[in-house]
Amino acid sequence: MKKAIYYVISALLCFYLDTLLTFLSPISIGHIRLIFVPHLVFLFLILITVYRNTSTALVLGILIGIIQDVYFGQLYGLYLFGYLLTILIADKFIKVFFRDHVMVYWMILCGIVFLELFVVGVYSILGLIEFQFMSFLMFRLLPTLFLNALLLIFMYAIFGRKTKVKPSLDIK
Repeated sequence: MKKAIYYVISALLCFYLDTLLTFLSPISIGHIRLIFVPHLVFLFLILITVYRNTSTALVLGILIGIIQDVYFGQLYGLYLFGYLLTILIADKFIKVFFRDHVMVYWMILCGIVFLELFVVGVYSILGLIEFQFMSFLMFRLLPTLFLNALLLIFMYAIFGRKTKVKPSLDIK
């Protein structure tokens, strides 16, 4: 029970920090507007999936996904479904590399690309935005990846102290 409360409080803290970091964006450099989108909740959920328990990450993904959809979204269920889908993909593909932290790091960044493309794809299919891939790539996706790469380093530093990789049966 104590771990469940710790996970919920940590996820809510990540959501709060996401909200605070969102106020830093967009940054204008001359006539160029760079959009930095923090995904601390996503990073936390994927780290929980890889190093702890997938079912815990799914429950937290449902809880925080609903909160994020109500607080930020125009479409309810978009982040909820996006979080659940990426948690299940991480369970199948990233969890295999749990001992290789560098590989997990790069796979999590690929998961952020997937989540961003998923959200933009749904918005563009519904006609809520005009999607131009090159402007999306240059002014949103690359700055978002840069910001989240830095945030993931801090998350690993915090989460890594508490993570003890358990040896599995394949070592014996």
